[in-house]
Amino acid sequence: MRLAVLDEHAEWTRHPRAESRAPRPAVPAERIDPWRSAVDQYLAGWAEADPIMIFAATAPGYRLDDPLVGLFTRWSLPQYFDELQVRLAASGTLAPRDLAFVLHGPMDGSSSRLGLQFWREAPRLGLTGVATIKVGERGVIAETTAYDLNLASDLLRRAPGGPA
Repeated sequence: MRLAVLDEHAEWTRHPRAESRAPRPAVPAERIDPWRSAVDQYLAGWAEADPIMIFAATAPGYRLDDPLVGLFTRWSLPQYFDELQVRLAASGTLAPRDLAFVLHGPMDGSSSRLGLQFWREAPRLGLTGVATIKVGERGVIAETTAYDLNLASDLLRRAPGGPA
């Protein structure tokens, strides 16, 4: 009987531990953090001023709190854009694309999905500020905005129907 390892077939000398060290396929980010795709869709919806796309990325109970325009639910998002258009009409005729907001970020230090901070701007309107977004398992839960003080935010604030 021969016991030399070198003479054994490869199947008999395979080590299971070596197999477990093999690199595993990458897990898509959506499976690790399913809320990230909702945030991406939400940001895209704002960039296109598309309330339907924004709605699709939000969770039931979603609230948008814009201190210069008002408090809105996922169902009243179209009215948010209507209200912006009415309040900023003094600056001239606005096209729907003028109401698009670009959200850059998240900013450093906002790694929790319950407090992601983005720099928010409407380039065609001159509005800039910060948005804090909260995200749950079913989508974006809430957004709270704060504007930088500039001519555009002053116009929005002083428009008829705006905060005093």
